[in-house]
Amino acid sequence: MKKLLSILFIISILSSFSAGAQTDNRLFPYPEPPKDMTNLYERCTFIVYKFWEKCNIKSAFSSKAKLNAAFGDWLSFMPYASADTVFMAIDRFHDSFKKSGQQSLEVAKMAEAWLYSDSASYRSDELYKRFVDHAVVNKKIPAEERRHFEAQKLILDNSSIGSKIPDIELTKADGTKTSFYADTVTNTILIIYEPDCMDCSFARVRLSADMILNQLNRGGIIKIVSLFAGEPDAAFAEAVADYPVEWLNVASPEASKYFDMSSKPSIYYLDKDNVVVGKNLIVDNIIEAFRTLMK
Repeated sequence: MKKLLSILFIISILSSFSAGAQTDNRLFPYPEPPKDMTNLYERCTFIVYKFWEKCNIKSAFSSKAKLNAAFGDWLSFMPYASADTVFMAIDRFHDSFKKSGQQSLEVAKMAEAWLYSDSASYRSDELYKRFVDHAVVNKKIPAEERRHFEAQKLILDNSSIGSKIPDIELTKADGTKTSFYADTVTNTILIIYEPDCMDCSFARVRLSADMILNQLNRGGIIKIVSLFAGEPDAAFAEAVADYPVEWLNVASPEASKYFDMSSKPSIYYLDKDNVVVGKNLIVDNIIEAFRTLMK
């Protein structure tokens, strides 16, 4: 239903793109697809690529509220457009202001708010990473500000869908060391949690109580890794004493440097090569998926 409503919203916006429908509230006139272009995918691709052609970039940054609104409108068409064109359009947009460190920084922050923050309207690692890639190499952005985006790039590069997770050192409750790549299994459910997270505790209980998941785990078909994002101290050892012994219960203070932990807990699904194929997963959906698979 959410997808359908999004498409209906896009169609309603597209239908208002005639010259007479352009409103005074817009920073500039948006591109109007040719009348004979009726396919939604083609129309959105056209708009995404040509979106900023009638915008006076030099003066646009003096109207920040309208620029931010236009930026959000532009992003709203990207999920329905050609991926290659979307990335070309982002690069093309950056070319128009990249010589200004201040403007480059403002765009990077807008992208973060729209695509990566807790209140992001269009949460997308893939899109945001393109903006971050531009920010970290732009020497005109102050070094302190660039470090913020460099930290995000490290997370995006290592924990986005399609990324291979880093083989960081992990510590078990008994103090012995291991890593993600130490064992070879078909797939991995990775649960990353922080101290005093009640939702994380509920998620672990739900997973540990599911017979199918634990049967698959004991059979070596999947591996369940419970990763505490913190020091492997005495409190950690005491806490994991109650976790399923069949799980790999480990800790690493490096976890938050490499993994997106915006969800509580952060649950990933990894393939046999430790590549992320699912993230920000919901426990009930995981359980239902495996029950359906085993029928």
